[in-house]
Order: sequence, then structure tokens, then C-alpha cells
Amino acid sequence: MTKGIILCVDDDSTVLNALRTLIGKIFGNDHQVEIAESASEALEIAEDHHKNGTPLAVVISDYIMPWMRGDELLIKLHLLYPDAIKIMLTGQSDLEGVKKAINDANLYRFMEKPFNNADLILTLRSALRAFHHDATLNAEIASLKEQLALRDSALQQLRAPSGA
Repeated sequence: MTKGIILCVDDDSTVLNALRTLIGKIFGNDHQVEIAESASEALEIAEDHHKNGTPLAVVISDYIMPWMRGDELLIKLHLLYPDAIKIMLTGQSDLEGVKKAINDANLYRFMEKPFNNADLILTLRSALRAFHHDATLNAEIASLKEQLALRDSALQQLRAPSGA
């Protein structure tokens, strides 16, 4: 069973194929690697996997794409899947878009193209570790809240007057 989706988004099919090959070799046993050539395709893929119960773990998106820039996509994905880790790749040096993604999409890392394979793998390894760590913490918090609710319910029953 997959531990989550790694979604790569870029309008350049050469970059996408390179990402799929590189990431698939290293993380393909535990994570499903998906690629999308547009923001709308990325949103569809994320929604389909969400419906099937597979979490969106990491999104790696290009910044400059037709119809919707990467910062806008990452913001939309952040609103829908706030736990997903967001990484932006770009050959452009538009700091406004990066600032927007940092502030509005909780951007994890910004990387320039052409990316260094080793740096990308280290970044992705760290991002996946953060994603799974947060998921474990959230599950533990939910379990503790449930235990507290059960304890509070039991205490209420003990305090209630008996046999009226």
C-alpha cells in the first residue's frame, strides 16, 4: 500500500519524465509518483486520489505554466490539502511568486532549474519525512482527544445522580 502521492507538475514533458524516472527509482516502492502537464490536470489527479483515500504527500510544481502559474496552483492545493508539502521549481527568478507561495501555500522549498538530482532527492526525502511525521502526530492527537472524550463521558456518568 502506498504511503501517499508525489505529484509532479510541469508543462515541459522532458522535465516531467526526468522527475518521474528519478523520483520513481528512489521513492516508487513506498509512494505513487504522478505527473501532470497542467494545473487543472494536477487538481484532477489530487482529487481522484483523495476520493480513493490516498493522501497527497508532496507536490513539486513548476512556476511558469500556461493558464495557471505554479504559485496559484500551490495555493489552491494548500486550501484543499493543507497537509501536503509544496515544492516549487522554476527557471525564472520571480521573487513575488515565491513570496506569494511561501505566505499563502506554506511553501516548503523553492528550487531553481536546472535542478541538481542529489539536492532534489534530499529535499524530497526531508519533505516526505516531515509529511509522515506530521501525519503521525495528527493521528496521536486525534487518539488522545478521543481518549479524553471517553474519560470525560465516564466521569459525567459517575457524577450523575443515580436512579431517579
